[in-house]
Amino acid sequence: MSLDMTMEDAPPASLPLLAVASVLLGFAALQAVAYLHAGVFEYPLDDVYIHLSVAEQIAAGGYGVNAGEMAAAASSPLYPLLLTPFAGTEAQRYLPLLWNTTALALCGWLWGAILVQAGYGQGRSRDYGLFAAIAVPLLVNMSGIAFTGMEHSLHMAASLAVVLGLLQLLDEDRLSPWLIVAIVLAPAFRFEAMALSLLAAGMLVLRGRWAAGLLAAAGAVAVIAAFMGTLVALGLDPLPSSVQAKLGNEVSETRRTVLMQKNSWPLLAMLLTLPLMRIVNPSLRSNPRGLLVPLLLLAVLAHLVAGRVGWMNRYEGYVLVASLAGLLALAAEGGKLARGLALIPVLVSSYVYLPHYFGTYPNATRSIDLQQAQMARFAKEFHAGPVAVNDLGWVAWQNPDYVLDIWGLGSIEALRLRRNGSEQRWAGRLAAERGVAFAMIYDPWFEATIGEDWVRLGELKIAGQFRYSAFGEVAFYATAPELAPGLRAKLEAWEAGLPEGASFVFEKDARQ
Repeated sequence: MSLDMTMEDAPPASLPLLAVASVLLGFAALQAVAYLHAGVFEYPLDDVYIHLSVAEQIAAGGYGVNAGEMAAAASSPLYPLLLTPFAGTEAQRYLPLLWNTTALALCGWLWGAILVQAGYGQGRSRDYGLFAAIAVPLLVNMSGIAFTGMEHSLHMAASLAVVLGLLQLLDEDRLSPWLIVAIVLAPAFRFEAMALSLLAAGMLVLRGRWAAGLLAAAGAVAVIAAFMGTLVALGLDPLPSSVQAKLGNEVSETRRTVLMQKNSWPLLAMLLTLPLMRIVNPSLRSNPRGLLVPLLLLAVLAHLVAGRVGWMNRYEGYVLVASLAGLLALAAEGGKLARGLALIPVLVSSYVYLPHYFGTYPNATRSIDLQQAQMARFAKEFHAGPVAVNDLGWVAWQNPDYVLDIWGLGSIEALRLRRNGSEQRWAGRLAAERGVAFAMIYDPWFEATIGEDWVRLGELKIAGQFRYSAFGEVAFYATAPELAPGLRAKLEAWEAGLPEGASFVFEKDARQ
């Protein structure tokens, strides 16, 4: 090999390494800026602590958020199991960070490997390949998904593995064993994975790999069936409470307004560009890669019909990144016009996601620290008794006392009562039945359902911007008048330790 080899002649094997470096640097920058904003390490979503709480109960031989009470508060079959090590210690809190860092690195490597498989990195496509490896993963929010601390990066990695495996099958007629693993494993992270997994299994059958395709499809279905069967065996509904809570009126409204939601635009751009790619790149009509077009179209459509978008942009990330990786592979041999067309979803994604990097994400960890973490501090260190909440995570994690979740993730009874809406004052009744003396709730959601004799003690307020907390104020209640004086004294002691940016405003009549 000549020592004067030019960059144009360099092998494209560096693309996976460049993609890994890019996403990890972006992730590190997000963590650093968030730490500067909050002054502490924190996750941007309280949901992380729901999974940690479920993991605690799994480690103790239960399932849910309260000892001795079964509840399906987490929608991911596998993620809580990954969080069981170090249960009961502070070290457990960093497992979501560890898993997301690992998953993000894997996403970067798989993304780069797809670019290499597609043919980028050399000759005329060298600069395009470098841009696709270094910049595009950041522009489509890959680092932001990992920043959530949830299972979505693991789901994204499995989805990218499916796309890479399908490309190898279509290009080389080579079946990689880990393609079967990815098809089966993806639904273990998120229910939404089922569409892409079954479509990929169908592709195996279409390409003559009947046994592998049927095995993969059966395995993917078996994962969800086993999870649902376990829930039923525990006396629960087959669908987790967290999934049921997202069904119904809220999701129906989402379907009606999907075209108006900014978070849907990248997926809508995919629906436009995928069929156009067959027009601008006629070689796809005879190239086996062209089979990716209908597969990816159906995967995107399935998510838009049955999935969700938004709330830290985490739900749609897997199908956007997987379909974009496929789109870039389809554009590789189509010339400048095809490669330019593949950038349309990237530009739309940049418009939707980049502002979150600079404003929303860094402020989110501060919001969780000033609200949910302070609620948890009062519940565990000052109140030290049963409590009712509508934000479950931080308050439930490492809390030996009973936590009543009136939103319903941790209580199927509360979920049914909230969605039914026929019983008056049901939150007050549930609290009385469970010996709950104290509640922390969002008034706009539950003011009409609390007990008639509840006493409003005041509200915890966040100063300035807040993100991924539904409201900047949380109302604190005593569930009976005679309990108010003792709780008020505890609140006064707790208030002295509130960090800058959080304040508690006492209710005047509650101070008397």
